[in-house]
Amino acid sequence: MTTASAASTESGEASPNLGASLRRLRFQRRLSIAEVSALTGIAKSTLSRVENSQLSLTYSKLLQLCRGLKIDVAELFSDQATQEAARPSARRTFTLPETGRPVAVGLQGYDYLCTELSGKKMTPMTGIIRSRTLAESNGLLKHEGEEFSYVLEGRLELHTEFYAPLILDPGGSVYFDSTMGHAYLSIGSTPLKILCVCTTPEHVLEQALQVRDVSGQDTEPALEVARTVKPRAPAGGARPVRRSRPRR
Repeated sequence: MTTASAASTESGEASPNLGASLRRLRFQRRLSIAEVSALTGIAKSTLSRVENSQLSLTYSKLLQLCRGLKIDVAELFSDQATQEAARPSARRTFTLPETGRPVAVGLQGYDYLCTELSGKKMTPMTGIIRSRTLAESNGLLKHEGEEFSYVLEGRLELHTEFYAPLILDPGGSVYFDSTMGHAYLSIGSTPLKILCVCTTPEHVLEQALQVRDVSGQDTEPALEVARTVKPRAPAGGARPVRRSRPRR
């Protein structure tokens, strides 16, 4: 057994989906992905991708998951799990003021909202933008999905790959394809504050933004960042080498 969801039963019906089964079990026990990660020793990003059916688990990882949750493999893939997963979802979560998950990207700070729900169709966040030039924003960023932003405070200057810069005041909003290079700049007298919703999964966004999380560890970028800052020329020109005259 090398995968958790690709096998079929003898009757020809598909076996229970690992992601749906794990999500059902997690909701029943009221566990967050971070808590499941702590119990099992499996990375949060891996668990998130499993629940989104983007990744399967090897047999050894599957056993590690079951040992951490103190369940049998058969229990994870029981008929009850399939029936529970097939029922309509009534998921709900909320984020109180000042309790979002903070991430910092250079001169920009974001608070990820409603992070307890896995497999969301969108990633909501608020952002404080202090970068005022493309150099300070680290150039134009590209990542999968689409993006919506609403200006809460300050003044936004949005740079995109194929359009002239767009200026928006509080109450203004923009929706765009985020595979197109884009950058947020603050041009007002106060820092720019936005509400941003992306269709990109959180872990993909964090990799694309080279996020430094609260532990101070950098993650490696997984998507292209189109830098617009040209390399600086070396200061000064090459100095001529003085040659000493031969003594007579």
